Amino acid sequence: MLSEAISFLELHDGMKYLDLTAGFGGHSAEILAKIPHGELYLVDRDNAAIEHLQKIFSQSKNVHIVKMNFADMDFSVKFDGILADLGVSSLQFDSSERGFSYRFDSPLDLRMDTDEENQLDKLLKLDFKEIAEIIKDNSDEYQAEEIALVMKRRYSEGKLKTTFDLKHAIIEGKKGKDIKRGLKRTFMALRMFVNDEKNSLSKMIERVSASLNPSGRFVIITYHSIEDRIVKDYFKERDDMKMITKKVIQPSYLEVQSNKRARSAKMRVYEKVS
Repeated sequence: MLSEAISFLELHDGMKYLDLTAGFGGHSAEILAKIPHGELYLVDRDNAAIEHLQKIFSQSKNVHIVKMNFADMDFSVKFDGILADLGVSSLQFDSSERGFSYRFDSPLDLRMDTDEENQLDKLLKLDFKEIAEIIKDNSDEYQAEEIALVMKRRYSEGKLKTTFDLKHAIIEGKKGKDIKRGLKRTFMALRMFVNDEKNSLSKMIERVSASLNPSGRFVIITYHSIEDRIVKDYFKERDDMKMITKKVIQPSYLEVQSNKRARSAKMRVYEKVS
């Protein structure tokens, strides 16, 4: 939903904007093209993304690149628009060594910030019922307990070290039922745990209003109901931010056909009350 995000940000040249999930620069490049005399701040927690952003924007004097978790957002300036696209980048999914996808056999990692300690070992040392609760809470997977039981057994046998090890554990736990969604949900749930994604999202949206100028826009794109619920429920209780569309915005049929990963996307747009 690139064009929709750019449109709802209501970009004006000479103003300041913040991309909290800059990734590999897709949204950022479009924003910068419309504000040649403005300022653009780019945030990401992924080292590979930061290196890429530094290369493609090396000649752009009005671009500021910051490596950090967006939960730690604390700038001395205020912005006229903030964008957060919560999807995992295509390069992360498509990099075989990162461990985000069950399409490749790679070390089981799932970290967005490879400088941080991998929390997966801590999770796998928990009781299988605690593991199941984490999977269920982060994905609504209805066979979480069966999957966690297999994961725990294989981990204790030293057989849960790669993405394919995890893939086969999930398949065994699913017992032939709804395997494709089980794989997607479980990998997502573990990734969310490893990167503390729900807490990070909650902390970030709590700081949005204070980071915006009056009438500044906040555009956020989520990719599953858990994230969307956190955003919706938080802003429902705010009187300093108003939702500017009657309904959540979803991708067009044509976009879903050209990009299957977009099918679960939901965009919400808020404006700071003057």
